[in-house]
Amino acid sequence: MKSLKGIEERTNISIRLIGLVFLILGAFVIYHTANTPLIPQVSSIYYLISLLFIVSGLTALISELD
Repeated sequence: MKSLKGIEERTNISIRLIGLVFLILGAFVIYHTANTPLIPQVSSIYYLISLLFIVSGLTALISELD
């Protein structure tokens, strides 16, 4: 059963890495949307997309598989 424990740990680590990537991607999109002159209708869509990335990234970072 030790091998299942190792697989579970690697899965947790990979999910947390994916969450970190989503968090960084969301912050990157927000930063560039704020510093780029866009039409307000378009920028709100980018803000929504980046918030979805950040929320899913934070969820992946705090989640734990049982």
